[in-house]
Amino acid sequence: MDVIIGRQGSHYTRMVRMLAIELGLEVGLDPIYDLLSEDPSVFGGNPALKLPALRQGQTVVWGSQNACRALARSLPEGEARVFWAEDARSALLMNTHEIVAHTMAVQVEVVFHEVVSRRPPDAASRKRRASLENCLAWLESQWPAIQAELPADRILLVELGLFAVLEHFSFRNPMDLTAMPRLRAFMASFGQRPSAQRTPYVVDQRPG
Repeated sequence: MDVIIGRQGSHYTRMVRMLAIELGLEVGLDPIYDLLSEDPSVFGGNPALKLPALRQGQTVVWGSQNACRALARSLPEGEARVFWAEDARSALLMNTHEIVAHTMAVQVEVVFHEVVSRRPPDAASRKRRASLENCLAWLESQWPAIQAELPADRILLVELGLFAVLEHFSFRNPMDLTAMPRLRAFMASFGQRPSAQRTPYVVDQRPG
């Protein structure tokens, strides 16, 4: 069985787990308990000390995008079932993939600065939060047009990532989404999918 090396509280890990479910794959999870470890072996050998990773037999691939690609490639025609960033042809969809990817990345930076390290605000942290808020506002304003262009017959990796990061706010970085009814409606609708319901955010507890 393929094994995801990550955390149940990570939106990057959740995106990979959700794709596995959408593809009909059974995968295991090898939890990372010490997120601040400096030992690459904790992260599946990744020298960047980042999660997630995917172990397939003796092979390990690092990063959520690589993990998603490897999972899809493990099935006949699996890669063709997924709508990847490079499949986007319009400027709107290309920009959507870029903004969702940035939102996921900057969420990590905000959480590390404000929640994990509990450092006081500075110019860099204020810009990060402004960037995060700007991205959400853009997605909210463009969402009807985005959905109109997304294919209905493919697994939409961009939606998996967006849902994962939107739900991550209440788990690690509370954001007021009151003024974003479109994104909240998307969360409510997408949250009914089995891939969403089977991967709730929880804190991994070390056994014993």
